[in-house]
Formats: sequence, structure tokens, C-alpha cells
Amino acid sequence: MKKPQILLADDHPEMVLVVQRQVDEMVSIVGVVHDGVELLRAAEVLRPDIILLDISMPHMNGLEAARRLLALMPELRIIFLTVHARPFYVTEAFRLGAQGYVLKSSAHELPIAIDRIMQGGRFLSSTLRETHPEIVSADSHE
Repeated sequence: MKKPQILLADDHPEMVLVVQRQVDEMVSIVGVVHDGVELLRAAEVLRPDIILLDISMPHMNGLEAARRLLALMPELRIIFLTVHARPFYVTEAFRLGAQGYVLKSSAHELPIAIDRIMQGGRFLSSTLRETHPEIVSADSHE
């Protein structure tokens, strides 16, 4: 089976390394970008299966970038990988069309999230499911 192609958007080089270590064997990282504007350009050219993106990025935040990308390429699968744990961000991410929301502190869950999303499901970090049960409905985890 072909490995999913991932485009990673994060402005923190150390986080890029963490992600690469977590998912290296199961995916092919086809590109790394550092801001939302770069992400829009790269996604159109690379046409990845999944985009992993942060919310807080220079030039255009991840929420706006996701909104624009999904308007152009509705088949994209998006997983937010972020420090933002407030329910507002999670709810907004899923409302925009994201399939996953993983906290950076739970990056070890990325392989599970990617697998679930490639099978057509959705994923929400376990920390968020435990601390904010009101947003669990956004996650078709069970």
C-alpha cells in the first residue's frame, strides 16, 4: 500500500523534527513550509493526501489557510497539530472541515490520527477528550 503523502506546515524547526520522528515510517513527507502563504502555494503544487498544520503561523494562521485550502481542494485531509487546547479552536477547526486535531504535547498520537483519517475517520487528542468532554462530539472516535 502506498504511504500517505504529508505536507507539514509549522514555523518551529524542532517541531518539524518531532513530527518526522513520529511518522517517518508510515508516511512520505513531501514538503515542509513555515507559514500559511507558503502552505497555500505548496499544497496546490504537491497535492498531498494530508496536511499537518499549526494554527499559529506567520503571514496567515492555520485556520484561515485551512479554510482557503478546503475551498480549493475539498478532498484534502487536514490535521491540526497545535498547542491551542481551548475548545473554541477545536470546534472551529472541525467546523472548517479538519479531520483531526492533535496537541503538540500529544504528538505521539500522530500515527493513530493519520491511520484513522486515512480510513475515513476523525481524530481528537486524548488529552482534549479527557479535559473537555463537551467537544468530544466533534470526534467520531468510537
